[in-house]
Amino acid sequence: MTSQQFELSRRRLMQAVGLGAGAVATTSVLGACQAKGSEGEGASGKFVYVYPFDVTTQHFNAAIPNAALLVPAPNAELFIPRPAILNWDSQEWIPQLAESVDLAGTTLTIKLRSGVKWTDGNAVTAKDLVGTIYLQKLNAPQGTVGWDQLTSATADDDTTVTVQYSAAFPGVEHGALKVQVLPHARYGEWMDEAEALVAAGAIQGSPEQSALAEKIAAEDFKDAEGGFISCGAYKFKDIGETVITMEVHQDGLFADQVKFQTFEIQKGDNATSVQLLLASEVDYSTQVLGATDRQTIAGVQGLKELSTPGYDGIGLMLNQGRFPEFADVNVRKAFMYVLDTEQIGEIAKGQGGYYLPKTYTGLADPHAEGLFDDVELEYYSVDHAKATSLLEGAGWKKESDGWHKPDGSLAEYTIIGVEGWTDFTLSGEQAAAQLKEFGLQVSYENVPEDNPWGIWGAGDYDIAVRQWANPFVPYVYGAWQMTWFTDNGLTADAMGMGVPVDAVETASQGTVNVAELYLQSQQGTEEEQMAAHKILGVVFNETLPRLPLFLNQRVSYAVDGKRVKSIDPGDYDLNDIYFDNPIMVRILEGAIEPA
Repeated sequence: MTSQQFELSRRRLMQAVGLGAGAVATTSVLGACQAKGSEGEGASGKFVYVYPFDVTTQHFNAAIPNAALLVPAPNAELFIPRPAILNWDSQEWIPQLAESVDLAGTTLTIKLRSGVKWTDGNAVTAKDLVGTIYLQKLNAPQGTVGWDQLTSATADDDTTVTVQYSAAFPGVEHGALKVQVLPHARYGEWMDEAEALVAAGAIQGSPEQSALAEKIAAEDFKDAEGGFISCGAYKFKDIGETVITMEVHQDGLFADQVKFQTFEIQKGDNATSVQLLLASEVDYSTQVLGATDRQTIAGVQGLKELSTPGYDGIGLMLNQGRFPEFADVNVRKAFMYVLDTEQIGEIAKGQGGYYLPKTYTGLADPHAEGLFDDVELEYYSVDHAKATSLLEGAGWKKESDGWHKPDGSLAEYTIIGVEGWTDFTLSGEQAAAQLKEFGLQVSYENVPEDNPWGIWGAGDYDIAVRQWANPFVPYVYGAWQMTWFTDNGLTADAMGMGVPVDAVETASQGTVNVAELYLQSQQGTEEEQMAAHKILGVVFNETLPRLPLFLNQRVSYAVDGKRVKSIDPGDYDLNDIYFDNPIMVRILEGAIEPA
């Protein structure tokens, strides 16, 4: 089996396509640690994190993670752990609830730690994990890496789970190992129903799945005794409108290792986080700050920026389902030639917070390195004359009130961002302003931050600010998933972008079936994977299914010396701060201590 994993060096980012893939790593510094019934051996002091939670709209139903209190937050690893998380440098799995994991062919074996308990007193068992896997399998969109191939999960005994796949390829195990494990005692009825539905062939979007999803969505558990049922090192103590306090859960995972007795979360959007950092009232922030905000906090004593290259960027989704004119590649290219992406990145993220791609192939630079050396690619930079020529060639005409489409109607669009997401907001505002200056009637507005995913998936927008490349896991094919399949369901209920994937017309490749190439990029031989990557990159370059503005440099902020001795990512400095946060992993290891 071959691999196109993104093997990363801390000294230099490198593309690694075709590395041999063996069994999943089973050891780490956490490998021997279990809950021992202590109250945090040697734990003292307090660690303070800032995050924009909302107790008025969020709830305790972790089966709906995006709407559950703190469940999608980077600190969720502390109270709702996973079987394992990934070290993005070494590509090794870091065992969490799992004591060991092993992928042999199409069989994944997960051995859970013994002795870990939920806050309701029950032991964490294989039944919890199996049920969680089936809930996730049923509700995962079709085309999601790993979940399509997962055929079964069984509890062999109280601590052993066997997962079977229809095919094996690098990253196929990612979904099963990264699920946030839920207690069967609370979710068992839904888990059992999900298992039966999966066995009967139900999938996401089917009537049976939709009916179960409605039942799940109707429950918030706000009135349930004990609120969240947790099994991590920390449990909820006090939940207020502006401050949430967590304390060591004596029977939780790694409770004997953590050094802080209290973990506190201050409510704060980007603007509030700046004020909290200025006053040194928080120790760590993952909020995305603009250039001005970063300059504002630069002089805070003990403050340091923790930076790692992001594998995703910010771009625009043009809704072809709502506006057929966006299906014309010349129109999409014209928009791209209007935009000054460097200016947008500078305003949205500031120096050191973004970088421009070397190739517009849908891949972050390290993924693209070496793949397209013998291919002539189009490079998109500001060229209003070219944009004008492309629009006129597509039948558009500029008049006194703006650009008119081939049917004579005025081209008018709204770009949406997300309230409280500063990078999205600033990117969208700048893109709208630049398009308007060019003569297109484009405005900007924010949508509420509680559920932009639903808006994107439904295609309920004209143009939307959204990620491109791979924001989830460091596998090359993840970028193709994001480009063509995320927020592009192409169904009546979830049309998304409305971008075709089965027959894409290109200048150099003819008619391309992107869906087939996507599977080849995952599961083919090394040569087939490389060929698929190259074709998909060329197709992206020629057709621009999304408009890439810039790539993210992930920046988080820490304050040393007040409550915390030193905040350092250690061996996890390439980990994404939102998906495998290095600071939370280090807290669980006991490597971050009170001052």
